[in-house]
Amino acid sequence: MVCPHCTSMYTKKDGKGKSKDKIFQKFKCNSCLKYFSIVIDTEVKEYNNPTIKPGEIFSYASEGVIRVHCLTDIHVGAHEFDFKKFSEAVSIISKDPNAVWFGNGDLIELIPPHYKISQRGQAILPDDQYLAFLRLVAPIKDKCLFIRGGNHDFLRSFNILDFDVCKTLAAELNVPYYQYPGYSRIKVKEKEWFLVSGHGKSCAKNGDLELDKLAAVYSEGDVFVLGHNHQLYAKPVDSIMVDGDEEALKRRWYVRGGSFLRYAEYARYSMYPVIRTGWITMEFSEGKVKCWEN
Repeated sequence: MVCPHCTSMYTKKDGKGKSKDKIFQKFKCNSCLKYFSIVIDTEVKEYNNPTIKPGEIFSYASEGVIRVHCLTDIHVGAHEFDFKKFSEAVSIISKDPNAVWFGNGDLIELIPPHYKISQRGQAILPDDQYLAFLRLVAPIKDKCLFIRGGNHDFLRSFNILDFDVCKTLAAELNVPYYQYPGYSRIKVKEKEWFLVSGHGKSCAKNGDLELDKLAAVYSEGDVFVLGHNHQLYAKPVDSIMVDGDEEALKRRWYVRGGSFLRYAEYARYSMYPVIRTGWITMEFSEGKVKCWEN
């Protein structure tokens, strides 16, 4: 849980309290030593968010420019989680009336007990990571397009417990759950663009190799987005198409979505390259697509 006084994530539960009609979960911050509490919702919730199944296409339409922010590899709960950079992303999306976003996997660190790696890589336990993520994205939850899982959250929870933590995160945000790679139709007035996204699997030094595989499978894409390897770049890839009786350039975009994880201990041990934290914005208009790093 994130402390509302100092934004520290070093907080712990400190019992429960109740008023006439509400029950509170109390917390103590180990950084600023202040206390705070949150109302426990005792009503049974009903969820109606769909799962986007393989072969289905997610669609989003607007009459104006659409700026889609890919928030991937956030790693809430990790010691190296870049809270300042993620807060910047939330602020930009919140203030921009044309901005939307999607969560592209590894949203929380999630190191389960007795897992093959040490739990010392996380600052707070997985249940608090879950709650902290929801609290952090609360200002922009109404702008979320969908949620996807990654190897840290989806795979770990599913392989160990047969329980998909990212599916429940999507339900809490009341947005579709998009488990596998696939198309998203982005429509600006009458113009349709196709965004192809997935979490990714490969940590190869050349991030384009996996994007090439994605583009080979989803040949109608205009923008191809993967996360996972924490590389941060957006670059145009041009080819020649037929336009009537002449040739014309067709522009597509290759995107690796970056991360909000600073230089972690495992990266230091393996001497991985240092990559700055950040995210990618994709702007769709009637005439073109632009992508840039933040």
